[in-house]
Amino acid sequence: MPWGNPGDHRDFEPQRHDDGYIEVIGFTMASLAALQVGGHGERLHQCREVTLLTYKSIPMQVDGEPCRLAPSLIRISLRNQANMVQKSKRRTSMPLLNE
Repeated sequence: MPWGNPGDHRDFEPQRHDDGYIEVIGFTMASLAALQVGGHGERLHQCREVTLLTYKSIPMQVDGEPCRLAPSLIRISLRNQANMVQKSKRRTSMPLLNE
C-alpha cells in the first residue's frame, strides 16, 4: 500500500478507488525499494487534478514502453469511471437432498 495505513495521518482521507481523488505520493530511492517489503511513500496531496511541470527530461513509461520525456507541463485528471461486474460468492455448504 504505497499510500500507507489509514490511521497514520489525520490530514488525509483513506484511499478509496471510488472517491474521485488522485493520491499524490513522493518517493525517494530508499522508500521506493522499501515498497517491496511493506513500506510507503510520503503523502503529498489528495486532489481531483494534478499539474506537473518538469524542467529537465525525465524517464517514464507510456503505454508500457520506456521513453524519455522532454521538459513538459503534464496534467492528470480523472476522465470517467467504468462500472465493474463482480461474481457472487459461491455457497460453501451444499443443501441436503431431504430439505
